[in-house]
Amino acid sequence: MKNVCLTWILLLGCLMNPVQAETIKQHSTALFYAPNLPVELLSQYQRVIVEADNVKPEELTALHQGGASVLAYLSIGEIAPSRKWYKSVKPAWILGKNRVWDSEIMDLTNPEWRHFIIEELVAPLAKQGYDGLFLDTLDSFQLIATTDEARNQQAEALTQTLNEIRTQYPQLKLVANRGFEVMPHIAPLLDAVLAESLYAAWDNAHQRFHPSKAADTEWLLQKLQALQKEFKLEIIVLDYLPPEERDVAEKLAKRIEKHGFVPWISVASLDIVGVGMKPTAPKTFLLAYDSVQESLIPPLPYAAVEAALSKHGYKLHRHDIQTGLPIQALTGRYAGILSFLPFETQSKAYQNWLLQQHRAGMLFQALLPPASLPDSASGKRK
Repeated sequence: MKNVCLTWILLLGCLMNPVQAETIKQHSTALFYAPNLPVELLSQYQRVIVEADNVKPEELTALHQGGASVLAYLSIGEIAPSRKWYKSVKPAWILGKNRVWDSEIMDLTNPEWRHFIIEELVAPLAKQGYDGLFLDTLDSFQLIATTDEARNQQAEALTQTLNEIRTQYPQLKLVANRGFEVMPHIAPLLDAVLAESLYAAWDNAHQRFHPSKAADTEWLLQKLQALQKEFKLEIIVLDYLPPEERDVAEKLAKRIEKHGFVPWISVASLDIVGVGMKPTAPKTFLLAYDSVQESLIPPLPYAAVEAALSKHGYKLHRHDIQTGLPIQALTGRYAGILSFLPFETQSKAYQNWLLQQHRAGMLFQALLPPASLPDSASGKRK
């Protein structure tokens, strides 16, 4: 898969001549939707887009203290049943169904829905201290509205909604996810536009990564460059690659930058520290240990390990597997995983977790020979 992705990306890079944008101020940008934010790494970016339901108040504060501007995800045109406020939605606000994503498509012309967006969704985010909004599903009504009149009504209602947000919360930055069909209506209200899958995409139906088709890349490039030229908008590109292809992601990010766009290369779940405009090499190693097992043996030389790492500018984070294994993706979050734990005598849960992290590109270093990965994991980093 790696060779296929790299070949296609390099081929497309040869076909598409980069066009430098007019001077538009760019902001390094990261997207991270999972809980337990790696604040130290994310705060190196000027702009961080998050899923507010997964952010603790102290994490938001820490991001601000680190100098990042934090934007909250907000779906305008669709809602998913998983949203905690889903039961507050009235049937009259729903235009139809998006069966691909199992979500409801909302009627933007309904004044009650627009009021709910502003008073029940935007107002709390502004109060919590978010610096802006990442606006998604802006033109979902296109799936339901079948006439020019119906589409124009929805577009006008969308514009009215964004105007009201701008009026009531002028301090909020607004970034739109695509929305090309309604862009002539809303572009003057935006600070930036994000587009996915310029060169590398994710197929949700088949759960696989794949290179974007050359024709799709050319079409999207033209759209984005037109937005830059006509509306002087900052462009963010979100592309998708497997986490183990971080070297490919770095090349792809540079390619995107040459177009005058701000890159972020991640996975579809946006739960890893991806590759962006600013390097964020992690400086912390995770050390997995077992407090129960190690209470029965002589003390292990953790202090020596920590001292050795410190000499090279690294930190050590000790994690007791008795408290559970980290459920979040560790790619990009840690420089690697260290352990004294004998692999073969550990639980299947530990073995599967370590192998999964290793397959995802995480460096693993056994601190004693029995902690090494089995030969079946050879070919990967140990």
